[in-house]
Amino acid sequence: MSYTIAAITNEWDIFMRRYRSLFTELIKFEDIDHIFFIESPLTLYSFIRFVMGRMNRRDKERWQRVLKKGIISREGNIFIITPVVPFPFLSIRPLLKLNRFCLNRFQLYVIGYLKRKLKVKDMILWINHPYFSAEIAGSVKSDLFCYDLCDDYNTKEKDDSGVFAKEVRNNDLYLTEHADIMFVSSKKLFEDRYPFNPNIYRVPNGVHADLLRGNGEPADEPRDLKQISRPRLVYIGNISTTIDLELLRLIDRIHPEWSVIMVGPVHGTEVKRALRAIDCVHLPGVRSFEESIAYLKCSDVAIIPYVVSPWAISADSLKIYNFIASGKPVVSTGIGGVENFQGIISIGRDREDFVQKVSLALSEKKDDRQKRETAQYSIIKKHTWQERAERIHSLMFERLRGSVK
Repeated sequence: MSYTIAAITNEWDIFMRRYRSLFTELIKFEDIDHIFFIESPLTLYSFIRFVMGRMNRRDKERWQRVLKKGIISREGNIFIITPVVPFPFLSIRPLLKLNRFCLNRFQLYVIGYLKRKLKVKDMILWINHPYFSAEIAGSVKSDLFCYDLCDDYNTKEKDDSGVFAKEVRNNDLYLTEHADIMFVSSKKLFEDRYPFNPNIYRVPNGVHADLLRGNGEPADEPRDLKQISRPRLVYIGNISTTIDLELLRLIDRIHPEWSVIMVGPVHGTEVKRALRAIDCVHLPGVRSFEESIAYLKCSDVAIIPYVVSPWAISADSLKIYNFIASGKPVVSTGIGGVENFQGIISIGRDREDFVQKVSLALSEKKDDRQKRETAQYSIIKKHTWQERAERIHSLMFERLRGSVK
């Protein structure tokens, strides 16, 4: 028997995130026929910005894709569908209610439409986040409901007393309690969710090790990097209040000769203003996964300068795996997941110790560097997305056969 996965997930974006990586591997199994990849929605407000030419690169490319092609396919039988809702997701009850109604109706319609068109009989419902997805979990008829959680969304909202944050918490609890099987990426998420659902398994993030390591030859240096002096410290990912700005200010004050390259979208005007005021920080903007590899390879140390918050402690950051696979020395604050790679990642106990660890990495001798690179690749090749997908596939099908206790 073969199945189709209907996934309520985030955008199939220019980054290679957990859900995209897993589905790219899962579609290779003979008993997975199709994957309906329903992205997080665009808004009509963002369409106005798109028309006016004031759109960030990520959403601009999504709008161009939606307007030109509608539903598209990737990796053979992965169908990418992009909903559109009227308003931004603000903590205003009437707007949230209308957005939720429009989003849920669209999701139900497109799942039903594709089921009929492709003559789908057996289905796995897969949900990646608690944003307005509880109603779908209760409305879609499926053989297995899987909740895959890689972020503690309950700690992500700034105003945890607002309408939006309350709805996220309620959805998360509903999905956790009603999932037939649940996957989480971190130890903390497992500990927090296990009391609500015993059918929970920890499946950490993974890596495309061969893609990151390549053939060992140097990458072509990006044009905008050529103007930036070494040594270069690189961070790749979302840039928001999760970044320890005081740590970056300390680096700038103690080592103004260092260049900190922060690749990715900047969220929030205040964050952008603060970063631009730090002389050593450079903001190239959003780059694709493939493009970001060159920034990584053409820098000297990979850094994860997160504030150690409840969200960061509960995370299993994808950066950990990608940075280790790159062969660069990695320095991180004490976030969740780094404890699994002690001796491979240097962990700063505080801001001053973080700077000291970076300084030691920059002064590494050639023999030590070769030993470290060998050790990093030896470790990370055990953490591939192929291995993660095989474990998830095995657990799902055991559950479908009724053998998972």
